[in-house]
Amino acid sequence: MEGHSRKRVPGLTGTGLKVIAMVSMAVDHTAVALVWPAASAGPAESGLYFLYWVMRAAGRLAFPIYGFLLVQGFIHTSSRKRYLGRLCVFALISEVPFDLIIAGRVFDPGVQNVFFTLAAAMGTIWALERMEERGHTGDTAGTLAEKGSFAWLLAAAAGGLAAWLLRGDYGFLGVMFAAVVWRFRGEPEKRLAGELVSLGLLGVGNLPCLLAIPLTEKYNGQRGPRLGLWAYWFYPLHLLVLKGLQMVI
Repeated sequence: MEGHSRKRVPGLTGTGLKVIAMVSMAVDHTAVALVWPAASAGPAESGLYFLYWVMRAAGRLAFPIYGFLLVQGFIHTSSRKRYLGRLCVFALISEVPFDLIIAGRVFDPGVQNVFFTLAAAMGTIWALERMEERGHTGDTAGTLAEKGSFAWLLAAAAGGLAAWLLRGDYGFLGVMFAAVVWRFRGEPEKRLAGELVSLGLLGVGNLPCLLAIPLTEKYNGQRGPRLGLWAYWFYPLHLLVLKGLQMVI
């Protein structure tokens, strides 16, 4: 009997990228929760400050990968309503663990976890898709969006403003990054230019975000092994583990 084996495609699968982002994020939060307190309490020449900044730089890989994968998930998901719903639910679940690590208290209105930003980004690209669809049927607003005009930019900026008002991590520019990936999904050169601009505008401290682009460029279009909800639960659970270690050490 002739078997049908799936041919291996060079590059990184969606799951491979997701694992890289998860590790990067865990390294970043470990730096905040464990390395920074130790560095602050010890001598400046201990080397912990250098380790802290190296780990924070490594942590900058996570968001661009998650933003890129959000667009892929939006394209391929069987239910966008459930997808957006999961992002919103885990934004609420993760907020207390996030604030415990970042602010040292149960709730801090100054900054919210990245799920809020990702949810705002998905809502934005969903709206952009509707504008494109209207463009194909002759709707004026959609036609403007299809031409890449001011209407598209205004819609993307509205989503970014929502993330900023929510105080989501990476905020306005985080949403704009995802919007650029969506808008130029069939135009690699324009997408790359937009990614460089949107990530570069995050500031000097976030320049290591640019190192994520060579990784997302290796995406081979395949999903890879399913991680299911564990990919979502990892976020609040690893924050709680780090908080526990912070209290013990």
